[in-house]
Amino acid sequence: MLDIDRFIVELDRLITTVHFYDEVYCNDEGVKAISSLSLDAAKIIQLSVHNDIVISTARLLFDGKDFKVSGNTYEYLSLYNLVSTYENYVDRELQEFRDNILMLKSKINVQDYRNLVIAHIDKATITGQNPVPKHQIESQTLLELLRTSRSLLFGIRLKLAEENGESSLPVTDGSVSRCGIGRKFVQRLKKYNQ
Repeated sequence: MLDIDRFIVELDRLITTVHFYDEVYCNDEGVKAISSLSLDAAKIIQLSVHNDIVISTARLLFDGKDFKVSGNTYEYLSLYNLVSTYENYVDRELQEFRDNILMLKSKINVQDYRNLVIAHIDKATITGQNPVPKHQIESQTLLELLRTSRSLLFGIRLKLAEENGESSLPVTDGSVSRCGIGRKFVQRLKKYNQ
């Protein structure tokens, strides 16, 4: 599996996770159903899924080239690196996706939130000396950002496949229904509570 294929699989997982979160925690029916089993468990699951969305979005779409640890350099599996690697496959149509991605990324502050609140637990932020940054992530904006990123990379992947004479791909074109898993989960919880 190529790096670009693995990245698309990660985007698909994240898109599904956003749909799940939105369907379970962003409507009264879902909150009531999951909280009826255990309010503490519901809060733990919500925080875990929320943090996974923030961390995954930051690492996939906002992280840059590489990082250094103990003198070793490690390359990120990031949108930045993939587009840089496959730059010669980006034509005018795919460039429009890139432009849209930049506009959508400017609407959310996922990196500061991830770094100061989740990843590094910045002391001044956590103790209230500095204001807690807001990530400004709304489900629809995030889903549009993820889908647009996926479209850009899938477009690159198609050109790569054509050049390599591949007749099939390890990833789909993305026209898979991802919404509904949260609603199905809520319906099963409701049946369980009856």
